[in-house]
Amino acid sequence: MSEYVDPDLSASAEAEQGLGSSDDPGHDAVGYETYGDGAYTVVQHHMDGSTDVLIDRDGDGMADVVMHDADGDGIAEVTMLDNSGDGRLDTMLRDFDDDGIADEISMDTNGDGRIDVVSSDSDGDGLIDRVAADTDHDGRVDTWSRDTDFDGRTDEVRVDLTGDGVADQVLRDTDHDGVADTVSYLNPAVNPYAAR
Repeated sequence: MSEYVDPDLSASAEAEQGLGSSDDPGHDAVGYETYGDGAYTVVQHHMDGSTDVLIDRDGDGMADVVMHDADGDGIAEVTMLDNSGDGRLDTMLRDFDDDGIADEISMDTNGDGRIDVVSSDSDGDGLIDRVAADTDHDGRVDTWSRDTDFDGRTDEVRVDLTGDGVADQVLRDTDHDGVADTVSYLNPAVNPYAAR
């Protein structure tokens, strides 16, 4: 899918963001607030009215949560998380309408630095209704799932079987039992039932 810059706060970036290693005496300096047991929070207010909050939950000197509030209203439009605990931010939550509910979730599930799953709430009801995934981690989306009737359950999955970035197969589950009711082939070349 697309590459993104990992705002990993290791090495030189730590100094820029005010986070040092856990044994750094700078953790006791002004600007650090304890957050739970052994964790630290840095809040940065910028001249343009935006605010960044960096949270080091485990006290290792690297941010585990980074929140960016572009308009300073207290609601983060972008939140990045280190869900795997490896010191790299691997998940990004985006709130496009500034209502405090994530509209899109992007994840790097295999730690290669590239987004491979994007989940979105296209109708703003707070439920994910579209997912695009790069299941083989080759940098291209190969699986799309949708909740076409917006009832909170996936009922259509499109799969790219040839690796060209275009769906070849469509599976539909109209009764939501987890088993495809119909399977259609958009590309006759991959249809095992087509006459050759």
